[in-house]
Amino acid sequence: MEKEEIGAYKSQDKKHGFDFIFEGEIRFGPTYYKIKLNGQLIENRIFGFEFKWHPNSTFLALQEWLTIDYQKGPITALTLIDLKKGKLARISTAEKGFIKPIKFNNDIIIFEKEYLANGKIVEYEIKLDEIKNWE
Repeated sequence: MEKEEIGAYKSQDKKHGFDFIFEGEIRFGPTYYKIKLNGQLIENRIFGFEFKWHPNSTFLALQEWLTIDYQKGPITALTLIDLKKGKLARISTAEKGFIKPIKFNNDIIIFEKEYLANGKIVEYEIKLDEIKNWE
């Protein structure tokens, strides 16, 4: 059976776009998706429905799910895609919480980690030129 594709989310310059492809749903929780970026499926990764485009259309920030195991999770990561180089970097993780990209501010990505168990939300920022783990 064909998986349902949701939307075509375009970058500001309209040169890049991605689709969420429904993959499943956590028990008592949110849905998760595969992503097709510029027509190419990102293999072996799943994502939540949180994302932000860089205003210059150079980066895409996504909420990546590192587990769908109800007992262990949620464990999510902030994953950045360098759209010019076609590389990905996982830049931060939240154990028992959800990461949400908030915005890009020039050369900085601002994001928050929300921990549902204690209702805590913490905001972070990382300079894009400090990210070294591109793959």
